[in-house]
Amino acid sequence: MKRAFTLLLSLLLISAFHATMPASTQEPLQLPSPVNDYFPDKWSEYTSEGAKFRIRFPKEPQKSVSKLGRFDVYTMALRGLLDYRVSYVDYNTTLDDPQKVGALLKGVKEAALSGLQGKEVRMVTEREITVDGHKGVYIHIEVDGKEVVHMQWVVAGSVLYSIATSSRKGKPNELEGKDDFAKVASGFIGSFHLTQ
Repeated sequence: MKRAFTLLLSLLLISAFHATMPASTQEPLQLPSPVNDYFPDKWSEYTSEGAKFRIRFPKEPQKSVSKLGRFDVYTMALRGLLDYRVSYVDYNTTLDDPQKVGALLKGVKEAALSGLQGKEVRMVTEREITVDGHKGVYIHIEVDGKEVVHMQWVVAGSVLYSIATSSRKGKPNELEGKDDFAKVASGFIGSFHLTQ
C-alpha cells in the first residue's frame, strides 16, 4: 500500500514551472497576463459532484483521468501565473481511524518529499490542517531555489485529495512577486471545500 501512495504522489506532484521575466528593475510595474490570476476573490468556482468538492480557478481548468493500478486519479488543472492542480483518488475503503489518517498523511508527505531526491528542498512551512472537519497536512517548499510549491492533502472518507500550486520564485518588482505569489497560492488552496 505504501508503494501505491508513492506512485500516486508521483502523479500528483506537479511539475516545475519556470518562466523568465525581464532583468531590468528600472521598468515600471506592469500587470502581466493573465491579469485575472492576481485576484482570487474574482475567480469562478468549479464543483466536482462525483468527488464532492468545490474550488476556485482563474478560468476553467482542464479535466483528466489517469490510471494508477486499479484506481482512477481525477485531476483538474490550469497553467497560468501559477500551475494550479487538484487531484483525487477514491480508495473505496473508508479511513475513519484518526491514527490511520494521520499515518497516511505523513506517508503521503514523506513520499512527495522523497520524490525530490537530488534536488535542494527547503521547507518553508509545514502544518496539520482541518478542512471542513477532515484532517489534512500542508507544506510550502522551495526547490533548487527556483521553484515554489504549496501542497495540501486532505483525507475524507475513502478519498485522498491533493491541492497544489507551483511557480517560479517571484521578483520584488513584480505584483505579488515579493512573497513568491503566496497570496495567489493561498487563494487557490484556501478555496478548496468539501461538499459532502
